[in-house]
Amino acid sequence: MENTMEKKNKKFRNPFPAVGKIFKYEMISAGRIILPVYALLLVLSLFIGIFVMSSDFDFDGNGALGIFKTAIVILTTILFVVMIVIIFSIIERRYKKSILGDEGYLNLTLPVTVGEHLWGRYLADIVWALSYAVIMLLAVALIFIRGWNQLPQAFSKFLQSSAEFKLQYGYGFGYIFCCSFINCLIFFMLICIFIYMTETVIQLIGKHRTLMSILIFVVVFLLFQNIAELVFKGYEGMTDFKAGLLWSISLYNFVWCVILSVITRLVLMYKLNLE
Repeated sequence: MENTMEKKNKKFRNPFPAVGKIFKYEMISAGRIILPVYALLLVLSLFIGIFVMSSDFDFDGNGALGIFKTAIVILTTILFVVMIVIIFSIIERRYKKSILGDEGYLNLTLPVTVGEHLWGRYLADIVWALSYAVIMLLAVALIFIRGWNQLPQAFSKFLQSSAEFKLQYGYGFGYIFCCSFINCLIFFMLICIFIYMTETVIQLIGKHRTLMSILIFVVVFLLFQNIAELVFKGYEGMTDFKAGLLWSISLYNFVWCVILSVITRLVLMYKLNLE
């Protein structure tokens, strides 16, 4: 009886401490690059809001000072666009280094399961997705800082429009926002998990890994698109907005997250052979 209990305790152990350590390490490692970029974006946004934008949300681009203001606006716009690319690039680099690269030899020999390694990274990815959304909102708010006195009036109009929308469709903007937010979060995770799966699978290939990664992308994209056309065929020709469509898209993307995650985990457990 005692031997049976010991086997159960060894088999079913608490995964949260290991997941927490992986999560903490990934946040610290990626944060060394992502957080300074966040800070730069916020500083530039505040500078634009105070010194560039006028009270009517316009700026003068004439003269030497105008050229400088224009350059700041362009730089900030570029940061807005490439910020998400930077985050995905860092996530990919961290995964390759810590699992498939030099650190992988050590990490995969630690008393941590493959699932715990992946879940620690998934949680870190979720935090980066949430932080990205918050930083984008803060940056926009700082750019329009001179218009904050108009917030009560804008909020009143928002509530009025939301009430009219709710009368027409049965739900307000708040519900739509929640649906859209969850949808975007799941899609963000889908991209991260696809990156993990692709980088893991191409480790099985000795040569032409870049070509193989492109092939994987094309195959998965075609499957994703063609299956989606079949799944959402009933929504074709829809003229009125339906929140059910957003939930259906979220569920569809979540299923793909599970599929790609299982592939990644199986390859890491049974097929991975680090060089």
